[in-house]
Amino acid sequence: MQAPSAQQWLGEFSARARAALRWSMAAPVLAGALLIPQAWLLAGVVQALVVDGLAWAGQWAAIGLVLVLLLARAALLASGERRAQQVSEQIKQELRTELFARLFHSTVPRLRASSSGELSSSLVSQVEALDGFLTRYLPSMATAALVPLALMLAVLPVDGVVTLILLFSTPLIPLFMALVGWGAEAASRDQQQATLRLSGFFADRLRGIFTLSLLGQSRDEIDSVEMASQELRTRTMKVLRIAFLSSAVLEFFAALGVAGIAVYIGLGYLGYLGDSFSGLSLQQGLFCLLLAPEAYQPLRQLAANYHDRAAARAAAAELDRVWAGLGRDLIPAGSPAETGSVFSALPMLVLSHLRLPQLGGAGTLLQVPGLQLYIDQSYALLGASGTGKTSLLETLVGLRPLEDGRVMLRGNDTTGRLLTRHDGVVLVSQQAFLSMESIRACLRLADPHASDAQLWRALELACADDFVRALPQGLGSALGEGGFGLSGGQIQRLALARLFLTDPHLVLLDEPTSRLDAATRDRVMDNILDFCRGRCLVLATHDEHLASRCSARLRIAQGVLSA
Repeated sequence: MQAPSAQQWLGEFSARARAALRWSMAAPVLAGALLIPQAWLLAGVVQALVVDGLAWAGQWAAIGLVLVLLLARAALLASGERRAQQVSEQIKQELRTELFARLFHSTVPRLRASSSGELSSSLVSQVEALDGFLTRYLPSMATAALVPLALMLAVLPVDGVVTLILLFSTPLIPLFMALVGWGAEAASRDQQQATLRLSGFFADRLRGIFTLSLLGQSRDEIDSVEMASQELRTRTMKVLRIAFLSSAVLEFFAALGVAGIAVYIGLGYLGYLGDSFSGLSLQQGLFCLLLAPEAYQPLRQLAANYHDRAAARAAAAELDRVWAGLGRDLIPAGSPAETGSVFSALPMLVLSHLRLPQLGGAGTLLQVPGLQLYIDQSYALLGASGTGKTSLLETLVGLRPLEDGRVMLRGNDTTGRLLTRHDGVVLVSQQAFLSMESIRACLRLADPHASDAQLWRALELACADDFVRALPQGLGSALGEGGFGLSGGQIQRLALARLFLTDPHLVLLDEPTSRLDAATRDRVMDNILDFCRGRCLVLATHDEHLASRCSARLRIAQGVLSA
């Protein structure tokens, strides 16, 4: 299915927001409607004082009513803006939560293919770019559509010429707004792309700053960051230049329209327009002059906020580009009614008609026509490099997409209860994740409530207690990024120690002893096999000696897994 365009994305987003923004869109319209009696009363006060020569004392009621209308309009506008801000914050929070959910449900290869700098920048700045669209552009659309029309209808009984001037001059503002908006949108899109590139570029350089320093390339990379920052500054100034120039053009057309009405009424009062103008009183003329700039004001505001729409469309395009590939890939599983009657022996894991796609291209990486794995059995997963061993293990825990097929996992009891793909499954991958914390905190990722005695027992089973005790602070020793400061074998043993702090039904190991010497490998394997009694173990390996210790073998040949 084709991904939605930025226009469709923004359309769905605005439709979602309009229901919550009803009051924010209605309040300015009501304030514009109250402007009509306010202008008429104010013009009437001037007529009474200047032309009719009435005393101030008789005008206090009208003046008080004008002040009441003025305060009511201010209160309406303030309440509309406040509501828009509340809705904007709520919708942005919901959008960020949705993107976070997509991030956490994404697959490992897709996350590795994405730039963390781009993801974090889009989650903050690109979502924030939608604020102006919600708080200013959408409310101003309703105001621009209704208020000028209402003011023209109010002026029509007073003077048809003024109405015609408004009727023919006001469309010029949205026309030029659209023309300028195309350029503003393109400039905003370039600027936001430059922001994302700079975020990803800067994050990558920070991540590799130690390596760059060792290679003596830190100065060159500082120059590269400076050049990228300069590019961002240039693109940002281009957006601002277009915004200021477009505002000046639109203000010119609005001022020209108001000046035309003022000149027309002034010439009429001076008698240059003949007897046809003699019926227009001071109250009527001032009423037209008071409403004329207000008829242009919503359109001018919409034109100013049109840049928020351009920025929002550019942000939508970037959000769609950055996050479109991080969808949720769920492994379909059969219901108990469908699967319970098929396998009478209640195997631990059932794979049926699995098809794993090639990542980054068309085709199939691995097919599993059918496979059943049982409790208290260990399986060696064998195959050449690149045939899909790691992909299969990551698929079983939901870290890779499943093109087709079914995965069913059962508990290790006799009830045959179904589990989710995450429940009771432990995967120890080749590239172990070690957080930049203490060894104690790193181990407690597997069991937050584990005592120090339990941690030492897990380290002992993984043959890691000796080198941890030799560290100056023992369990409290801090780890560098990715286990910096430890050897590959030590990192591997710490990852295996976390296995012994869990209570899984299914254990998946990917080359667990590839960096260990033969003696340590055999000791660790003895402890793993002992730990996996009453459980199901799947071990991906190239080591024939390791495979010989498993109770069964699974082989991948020509893209097909068979027992």
